[in-house]
Amino acid sequence: MSKTKIITFLGDRGAMQTTYSYNKNCYIGGVFAEALRLFCKYDTMLVCVTEKAKTNTWPVLEALQDPRIQAIDIPTGRTTEEMWETFQTITKYVDEGDGVIFDITHGLRSLPFLVFLFAAYLKAAKKVTIEAIYYGALELGNKNEGIPAPVIDLSEFVSMIDWITATTQFVEIGDGQPLASLLEGAIPSNEELKNYPNTRPLRDQLKQSAKAIEDISLALSLTRPIETMESATKLEEILRQATTSFAERAKPFSLLSEKVVQEYGQFALPNPKDEAALSENLRLQFQMIKWYIDRNQLVQAVTLAREWLVSILALRFEEPMFDEKNGRNFVEAALNNAVEMNKPHPRPPLDSRCNEKFAALSEAGELASVWSKMTELRNDIAHVGMNLKPQAAAKLKKKASSLYPRLKKLGESLLPQK
Repeated sequence: MSKTKIITFLGDRGAMQTTYSYNKNCYIGGVFAEALRLFCKYDTMLVCVTEKAKTNTWPVLEALQDPRIQAIDIPTGRTTEEMWETFQTITKYVDEGDGVIFDITHGLRSLPFLVFLFAAYLKAAKKVTIEAIYYGALELGNKNEGIPAPVIDLSEFVSMIDWITATTQFVEIGDGQPLASLLEGAIPSNEELKNYPNTRPLRDQLKQSAKAIEDISLALSLTRPIETMESATKLEEILRQATTSFAERAKPFSLLSEKVVQEYGQFALPNPKDEAALSENLRLQFQMIKWYIDRNQLVQAVTLAREWLVSILALRFEEPMFDEKNGRNFVEAALNNAVEMNKPHPRPPLDSRCNEKFAALSEAGELASVWSKMTELRNDIAHVGMNLKPQAAAKLKKKASSLYPRLKKLGESLLPQK
């Protein structure tokens, strides 16, 4: 069963009676943890103490005789080895799914940095919930003037790591689900929507942004170039419109959204199936092939490259690009016939109205060679190694990468110039 645990750190200079202000109420403590326990619900308070702190400061909390409060010995932290020791000590006391509250008020100056790393690690490795990271800002209070020290919750900044990680995952490999989930988590609750109707535009924009990210992520993973172009167009438009909403409800993403727009804006094309857009459509598909190869997504790269080659010739031969039975099949037949002609014992040619057009191309020989290698590569990948002599994954990658410059040259030659 998960528990709520406070992890606090004590300095070695002894106690100093201080009044702290939290949520418009005041709490007094010789150390901040003494005040913290008064407004936090918790099951266990883990008090990290150095040798000096255990002598000089720990007695303040020990005197409370609260069985939930226990001291944990940690080194001073003079070296990175000692810091690692502190890290390992603390993580041993935190269980899967726990709720954790950090207090960084009295720790060493390096401690806030370490605590944010502790929080990131515990969230990822043990699925804990970081409920708060409190700092009793002693320097912002004034005892002589009766001004209490404000208590600041810094936990919001831990989410920066989540947003950076999710955005990087989306940009680097195209997986947008974690980022979409974070945006969905920022949507105002039903209670907020009821009490503050003016938050409804925020809900709509955040919802649309999350869906736009999910759409393009799924389109890329399933190798849907047309849908990717359409989704990229919507994504760019929606993210720019939602800038104000990000600043209000998803501040970390307001700093990162431009990175997403830059990455996927390259694939944006409003009406990719329009006759006038087909050349640009195929240029963008070629960019996608490179995008897949760069990310080791070879199944998608090879699948798209094969269809891209057919599409280029369909455009060149004025065949319906999106009609397999009445267009693409004739192009594929012409390509397969060209490959057969180079074999010692070719089979009879397939019927195709594109045979003569293909033979007239100056690139016919190179097209046949690339098509042959592409088909072999695609088949090997599609059979997932379930044959007597499967090629190693590294070899398949090398072959796919070696075909890229040849495809590029064919594209430059066969596609209409801008």
